[in-house]
Amino acid sequence: MSAIETDNEDTLSILVATDNHLGYMERDPVRGLDSFSAFSEILQLAQLHKADMVLLGGDLFHDNRPSRKCLHQAMTQLRRTCLGDGRVGLEHLSDPSVDFGPQYMHVNYEDPNMNIALPVFLIHGNHDDPSGDGNLSAIDVLAVNGLVNYFGRTHEVDNIRVSPVLLRKGRTHLALFGLGNVRDERLHRTMARKHVTMCQPAEHADEWFNLMVLHQNRVAHGPKNHIPEHFLSSFLDLVVWGHEHQCQVDPEYNHQRSFYVSQPGSSVATALSPGEAVAKHVALLHINRRNFKLEKLRLKNVRPFVIEDVVLAAVPSLSPQSSEAEIIEYLRRRVEAMILRAQTQYREQLDSGHAEIEPALGEQPMPLVRVRVEYSGGFESFHPQRFGLLFADRVANPRDIVYFYRKPRASSMGSQRTGSSTQETQSSRSVPAPVDAVHVESLISEFLDSSSMQMLVDLELAEAIRLFVQKGDSDAIAHSLKSAVSDTQRRILRDASGVEEQTLGSQIEQARIVRREVAAANGHGVVDKVRDDSMAVTVPGKRSAINPADRKAIKAFEQVAVTAAGSADRDCSDRGGSASNSDREDNDEFRTAGEDLNPTKRARTISRAPAKRSLAITKKRTTTSESADSDIASESSEIDDFVTKPKPGISRPSRNARSTLETSRGSSLASSADECTSVAETPRPKRARIVASPERETRASRGRGTTRGRGRGTTRGKRTAKQTTLLAFPSQSSSSSQMPVALDIDDDSGNEGAGFGRFSFNRK
Repeated sequence: MSAIETDNEDTLSILVATDNHLGYMERDPVRGLDSFSAFSEILQLAQLHKADMVLLGGDLFHDNRPSRKCLHQAMTQLRRTCLGDGRVGLEHLSDPSVDFGPQYMHVNYEDPNMNIALPVFLIHGNHDDPSGDGNLSAIDVLAVNGLVNYFGRTHEVDNIRVSPVLLRKGRTHLALFGLGNVRDERLHRTMARKHVTMCQPAEHADEWFNLMVLHQNRVAHGPKNHIPEHFLSSFLDLVVWGHEHQCQVDPEYNHQRSFYVSQPGSSVATALSPGEAVAKHVALLHINRRNFKLEKLRLKNVRPFVIEDVVLAAVPSLSPQSSEAEIIEYLRRRVEAMILRAQTQYREQLDSGHAEIEPALGEQPMPLVRVRVEYSGGFESFHPQRFGLLFADRVANPRDIVYFYRKPRASSMGSQRTGSSTQETQSSRSVPAPVDAVHVESLISEFLDSSSMQMLVDLELAEAIRLFVQKGDSDAIAHSLKSAVSDTQRRILRDASGVEEQTLGSQIEQARIVRREVAAANGHGVVDKVRDDSMAVTVPGKRSAINPADRKAIKAFEQVAVTAAGSADRDCSDRGGSASNSDREDNDEFRTAGEDLNPTKRARTISRAPAKRSLAITKKRTTTSESADSDIASESSEIDDFVTKPKPGISRPSRNARSTLETSRGSSLASSADECTSVAETPRPKRARIVASPERETRASRGRGTTRGRGRGTTRGKRTAKQTTLLAFPSQSSSSSQMPVALDIDDDSGNEGAGFGRFSFNRK
């Protein structure tokens, strides 16, 4: 970089800007036009400084599918500025079909059907990247109308080939390399494998000034979710880095690769973070042969933004015992001072801007104000929106002036393992992660793990949902499902051994494992970074809907319930020794089908007993009911002791969990067992409890009747006493084809239940 003459006929002038985010908060009555005002000023600056072209580094639009109003505003400003009779002094030397696509035969200012005075070259970002049906971007709408030259698209993410747009002005040759946004994890892997090819001009390579523009993470937020500068080619002269919103437009020299990096930042604040509070600039780049000069231009039409950090524990006049009114009064005085500082900042902004540009925001616009309050040390937070009502007509963001957070506490073992690196990471972090941040990727990984699906991959499904939510692609999920099926079929049919029914399941599983490894390598399912109060905050881990304390308490309760149920089973086996061998075998089969440790279900389990016992159930009712009641009472007392008096080291369940346990305990007491035989859970559907009742004689018939339930039979008879016991099925050795039973249905309305009488079990 050296001094050059800006008015020389060989000097090529480029106005450089990135991250315009047209349409950001366009429905907001105060901030709705901020992005369009800044973009209009950028185009006016290009005209006033007689730039040869405009270079935009991605994220022209904030939404992947901008509204009609947003598209109309963008096209109106481009037509007003870019169309005209002015002469373009640039000569396009490369193939337009390679640079812009096969449907374009000319660069727009050489198109005989267009009259372009100021050409615009741009790449896409992560907000306006191609997606959906046809893999098109909103920028394609502008390009097909001849308003912009859209380059830098990648057709294969695993093998990227970057061809430069070759331009010439006098004796200055410019090779413009463009790389639109690719998911950082995927591009990092592709570059690490040396699968990115940078094409250079074949003739006189030393005479070309190599300029590259890309839109990726520059700051390392993780091991693979950024692009290190040393991944780029060393023959480059200057790199324009988009996507990072903090303005660092002054060129920074990379000693390892011997090129300069300029980061213009965004032209509108899309997050209330410290990086957005830096003064907004664009760059006017002058290139003469192999030399360049970069000039900073301050933007006038940018809403002033002031941000401060407040630590309540460090305020002498406040303490954890201070009332909410005292804390609000202190923060109110801080916000008043910040508003005055924002007004002074805006006046300086107007004075340093170009004199011919009108202030689109007025003489004194409402500023953006952010106070990040750390309330660690016993302080309590209050409702931020209620506080914002104090400045509803003086601040542009009254709903989120105050942001509360707690200071993160690192574990001692973790600090010992990481050493000084942990301290550096914590000191470099602007603010800890919001505790209420929830991501679709975390929910998918929590509720749909890889073991719950046979063909689909959870990471692919998370990526499809991300595209549906963030990009508005309504066909993303359907496309993911079709792709999963077709890819599985292709992998199975490719196997030379053929497809057999016995091995089909294992082949599908193997194909799913391979697809999951590919999805993980491409960064699918990785929790994205949020831009709320820092440039990048990672939400730590996935969150469950169950309170950890309740989960621990319920797990301990299940252990107690298993112990109580095991002792009850042993007592029942001691008293029920007359059961036949065939009944024990049947019980083993049902137990193998799966046991549930829930005590609510255990009290309603179905047991088998010989047919002779079923005929004598009523006679032994009075003798066995006392022992059954005592067993259930002992189990209930043990559960009650755990709920009310938890053991040391076991946290007390929440009120919700305690109420659930009490309800289940009441259900267990209501359905006591009369005859204890081998108890086992069965996968049968729930049935009403069937009891023997000789005092009641009923008759059932097939068809519709007065009782709604299983069988729908008509009933006759009157119940004399409500008695409950478990159904005892006849053993295989029994020759009886009929069994006297009665159905006891609990009716919440208080009406007596009706049931079947002498029901016939027909044998085949």
